[in-house]
Amino acid sequence: MGEQNSAAAATGPRRPFFGWLIVLVSLFGISTGPAAFGLASLGLMIGPLEQEFGWDRTQTSGAVSIMMICTALSLPLIGRLVDKVGVRRVLIPSVAIMGLCLLALTMVTALWQFIAIYVAMGTLAVGSNSVPYMRVLAAWFDRSRGLAIGIAGSGTGLGFAYVPVLTEWLVTGYGWRMGYAGLGLIMLCGTLPLIFLVLRESPAAMGLLPDGAPAGTAAGAGAADGTPSAAAGDSLRQALARRDFWSLAVIFVSLAFVLYGLIPHLVPMLTDRGLSTRDAAQIASLFGLATFGGRLLIGFLIDRHDARLIAFIFFSLSAVGLGVLAMDLPTWAFMLSAVLLGGSLGAEVDMLAYLTSRYFGLRSFAEIFGVLFGAVMMGMGIGPALFGFVFDRTGSYNSMLALGVPICLMAIILVALLRPYAEKRRGAALSVT
Repeated sequence: MGEQNSAAAATGPRRPFFGWLIVLVSLFGISTGPAAFGLASLGLMIGPLEQEFGWDRTQTSGAVSIMMICTALSLPLIGRLVDKVGVRRVLIPSVAIMGLCLLALTMVTALWQFIAIYVAMGTLAVGSNSVPYMRVLAAWFDRSRGLAIGIAGSGTGLGFAYVPVLTEWLVTGYGWRMGYAGLGLIMLCGTLPLIFLVLRESPAAMGLLPDGAPAGTAAGAGAADGTPSAAAGDSLRQALARRDFWSLAVIFVSLAFVLYGLIPHLVPMLTDRGLSTRDAAQIASLFGLATFGGRLLIGFLIDRHDARLIAFIFFSLSAVGLGVLAMDLPTWAFMLSAVLLGGSLGAEVDMLAYLTSRYFGLRSFAEIFGVLFGAVMMGMGIGPALFGFVFDRTGSYNSMLALGVPICLMAIILVALLRPYAEKRRGAALSVT
């Protein structure tokens, strides 16, 4: 009895796990990344840029498409660099460059300058994307990895929620240049200091274990003896030889093409149907809030249920949301569509990161995820330009919305055909449906 008391006294009350602070920093960092600041803000910039410079929607959204393509080509290199030199050495300079690029947009006077800065965002600032954050979270968490990734990944939804409202306020009150200036200052004065002061590569760097497992427990012993460990898993070459890799690529690229192609055109699409700019921006914010909530819910669910089943359910919402948006319905239906599409977007990049870690392990996680996410970014890049091109040629987005429904259905079928991933990597039973 005395020995038990002394052991309890030695252990003492457990302090909150530092990893959850890492999650919150990652949440904010992702909310200020290129997807939110470079993409979600553009819908509010298209009108003012067209008025001042005469650029059509194909030209303006084409800059984002070029940024996405550059990002897609650069991400595999960044992923490999993160695995080799560490997250902080990649993330800190990338965030600084991204903030400076946003400030530089306030000085553009020609289309080539606008495009060149977006190219810089997709190359020099590519490390401010989700890849470094996901690598950190995969190291800090194992059994709660889905929830951690879901919370942090909901930063994209958070960004999609506040960026349209913030940008609309800045653009309406002070002009589009101040809109970009405000976003740049948030990155330089908010994101950058947080990463520099708080973010740490792994729990081992602070003498901790994944998930905050106490030393001496079964979970702690498993983490300490390398199960799971950063050395376990496939190399990129081994991953490329697996069917799972290519299935994930097709699923997430096709969804990214449709959903991210829609994002910069959502506000002009709604204003074309008679909504005010403010109402359209609020619906775009609702889309972001749904993405935020969807990612939290998905992160909670995939730690407890087969991630393939969760993906199947949420990706089905994409098809329904696109079908609703394609029809001539009242405003409340557009709000419903925003919720369905935003919620399903929450199952996209975060789900890809989670499944990558489960199917291929942590040995080359950043590199494998970088290749997959790069392919997804290619879909993100082509989507906005094609949406703009079709509108400029037909005067409507309806044909693109109609195409999106069968694309989502194809992704749903491929999700249903995915093989079980090896939950035994983390000591649990093999995942089965």
